[in-house]
Amino acid sequence: MSFAPLDPASIAAGLELRATPPTIRCHTTVSSTMDLARELLRTLDDRQLPALVVADEQTAGRGRMGRLWIAPPGSALLMSLAIRPTWLPPEQGVALVWMTAVALCEAVETITPLRPGLKWPNDLLVAPVRSAHVATKRAAQVPDAPTPPAAPHRDPGATPHESAWAKAAGILLEVTSGTAGIEWAILGCGINLSASPPAEATSYPTTNLAAAVGVPVSRLALLQALLLRIDLWQRRLRAGERDALFAAWRARLLTIGRQVRVTTPHGLIEGLAVDVDRNGGLLVRDPTGTLHTITTGDVGLVP
Repeated sequence: MSFAPLDPASIAAGLELRATPPTIRCHTTVSSTMDLARELLRTLDDRQLPALVVADEQTAGRGRMGRLWIAPPGSALLMSLAIRPTWLPPEQGVALVWMTAVALCEAVETITPLRPGLKWPNDLLVAPVRSAHVATKRAAQVPDAPTPPAAPHRDPGATPHESAWAKAAGILLEVTSGTAGIEWAILGCGINLSASPPAEATSYPTTNLAAAVGVPVSRLALLQALLLRIDLWQRRLRAGERDALFAAWRARLLTIGRQVRVTTPHGLIEGLAVDVDRNGGLLVRDPTGTLHTITTGDVGLVP
């Protein structure tokens, strides 16, 4: 498989100065970008942060619930962003998940005609687009494309059928908190660009952006768009716009209003996902009418 390698200069060239991480490390093969980001946090001072780690291949990448996450070289955008958001109270750390999830949805929309949604709390779902839409975005999806155009207006009548949605990306958050606030956080993303895990290896249908769009999608363009949106939402969150971020995240959740099956540390819960609370917990009403607040669990949408 051929793919355009990533390098710090190319990444920085397409970013505004304030959105450019002071430290950018690009690797061919690593165990996990999360592991390398954690090491950087131990050695870098605040002037060298945020620190971005990207890789062509991971040999020990992890997803939620400790699952192994491996992709063929160059077939995915594998990245971790190390930050020190000491201004954010520990009890609001979940907002970093919302921030990354919303930013990723917006980044995908910026360079493709896809309209992603989220499976609670942080899986990005996409559905295939019609070929008529693809031609309008082709220039933004080839490697080393120029600055991509804005996404077209969403057509409310073009909502995909439920069975068309499949997972194309996942987000992983690591946070360490102290008495005064969050000491550090790592935002990890694995986005399927040109390959997907085999169906038997996952508990939910998977896809990749190229398959959903019908043309290749540039890792560089997606990474730059994602960093720009993370920077924007981080500044808004720091300015006190937590409610706006929560609303943007909630509006993306395809889980709300669906029958779900949730595997939790305390057992299986089935029922209707009626909403999320202000802390991001999923509210599930079981067949007896009992309302459960899910803060940790693996959610499957029931057909």
